[in-house]
Amino acid sequence: MDNEQGRSGDYSVWGTIELRPPVPVTKLWGLTDQDAFQDKLNTAPRGAVGPQPAEADPQAPWVFVPDDDAGTDDQGRPRAIKYLRVRDRGVARAEVDSRLRDVTAAVGADHTFHGHLTYEGWTDDDGEIWLHSGAVNPEWRDTTPRYW
Repeated sequence: MDNEQGRSGDYSVWGTIELRPPVPVTKLWGLTDQDAFQDKLNTAPRGAVGPQPAEADPQAPWVFVPDDDAGTDDQGRPRAIKYLRVRDRGVARAEVDSRLRDVTAAVGADHTFHGHLTYEGWTDDDGEIWLHSGAVNPEWRDTTPRYW
């Protein structure tokens, strides 16, 4: 379905954003334990280091990747999160914005975001999504080539 600008409302979104310094997992529990997300943000298992997902990664499309250097607590849960990894197809822009706003708010202004997500719409609407520390909304940068 097209929106008022003639662009598709559904996107494929993928990529990895590094959180610096790694974020204590306790700051993110509200995002992983709530029902606000249709598919909650999951935490990848310990040892899933690196920003790239495995081809057969059974995790949800939105995953927090632990910082293995931070270790685990006495219950085996990671102490800190190093990456937000996304691989989601057919997601509405409003849902992407909502999730990223929640991540930005939970992470807080004392952390920075390195990297970006890439998006592709159904009507040649392509670009990058950037998060900025302290900003309320993610920045969508259109990279669609223009031929005029």
